[in-house]
Amino acid sequence: MDHLFLRLPGRRLLLADVHASLEGHGIGYGMMLVRMRRVFAAGQMLRAQVFFVPSGKALNTAVTSLQCDDPVIVAAGSWSARALTLLWWIAAPVRAGNSWLWIRRSIAWLVVGPVYGAVERSTWLPRHLRRFVMQRGPVYRRLKRTIRAYAAHAETRWTRLYEDQARTRLRALETAGHEAAPIRLRMPADREEQTAKAAAALGIDPAAPIVTVHVRESGYRFASGLRQRGWDTIRNARIETYWPAFRALVKRGYTVVRLGDPTMTPVQLRGVVDLATSPARSPWLDIWCTMRSEFLVGCDSGPSWLAVLLGVPVLTVNAVHFRDLSRPSDRIVCKLARDRTTGATLSVSDMLSGDFLRVGFKGDRFECIDNTPADVRRAVLDMIDVVHGRERRSSWQNRFTRRLRELERQGLGGRSALEGVAIMGRARGTLSRTFAKQYFVWRAGASHEQVT
Repeated sequence: MDHLFLRLPGRRLLLADVHASLEGHGIGYGMMLVRMRRVFAAGQMLRAQVFFVPSGKALNTAVTSLQCDDPVIVAAGSWSARALTLLWWIAAPVRAGNSWLWIRRSIAWLVVGPVYGAVERSTWLPRHLRRFVMQRGPVYRRLKRTIRAYAAHAETRWTRLYEDQARTRLRALETAGHEAAPIRLRMPADREEQTAKAAAALGIDPAAPIVTVHVRESGYRFASGLRQRGWDTIRNARIETYWPAFRALVKRGYTVVRLGDPTMTPVQLRGVVDLATSPARSPWLDIWCTMRSEFLVGCDSGPSWLAVLLGVPVLTVNAVHFRDLSRPSDRIVCKLARDRTTGATLSVSDMLSGDFLRVGFKGDRFECIDNTPADVRRAVLDMIDVVHGRERRSSWQNRFTRRLRELERQGLGGRSALEGVAIMGRARGTLSRTFAKQYFVWRAGASHEQVT
């Protein structure tokens, strides 16, 4: 990540671009939020004020306009922000600590970006000439290597700052028996008032308990012109399978707020506010509702990371990553895997074995099995007990957590269910209680339908 850390007399500043990739690839909403979380953690440990460099590629300007006291966020649009933006561009040649590499990368970026793009779109150049230029031969590959070299160099500098300095201080704090203060974000007062009125107009009572929900569909990427990766659909789920859970929440006095985008399947159920397809939808409303949630029911997508950033517990349903389980209040209900060669459905324990981790869902051997409506409903009810302090962890949940730690010691902690299992930091969260009891292990040859 491109950043600039300044040590000034009586003041430290951490400037970061969380919106753009140094290699020119797009940054998804979830990755943007993960980057923000790391910048906040670094700012807190290094006692530095944080400034998010504005960008025309920003996916959500509202979230970078939130306020915080520890670390302090330099307000977007302020005179300080304007001065720091100017400083950011002036300091471009030295941000990564290698001016000559920056010059080479800038030239390479210009050629493979605007120049190649102009040639590709040209209507007056002869076709054979365009084809010759766009064949991406040795010159093109060399330019791309320069861009990747700069990206790797800048990422190494960020790792030194984040891992070697900020994370080292955090580990020392934890070793001494202390924990870092929670990062508490808030909306600007004027935005808070405006958004509360907009929420009330939609029938959202701020005095009533709220649960926000995001169920991933692919329409957003199509509508935004984003590249559809071959395994993206594995992360999707059908909103109809969540309806029993919605009804159970409404019956217990909750308002369910469905987050997402206008391309999603509409939901019309009593007690459910479908903010995703509402004309009133806005980034500020998404933040306001998430911030006031008792918990968020999410999946492997960006809104779950918004909840993490805001300090809201997350129940991840239909998970294909075991994602960030560093918080004790987070719970997971994962998709199961069926072996196409034998027809057997794997237990969670089986999925945490080397046989599955070496292949995952990216190969042809295993197919994904979505959570059933009953799975989702029970997990949501279990989550109510978690956030109200009524859950007592079972032996099955503890076995799951121990297994994750074993995988870390074996060096398999950097994988995902698409390639293994992702563990970010110490696993303090765990499987949902009922799901762990049913699916962590079961008798050989049992089917998903039989254990349901």
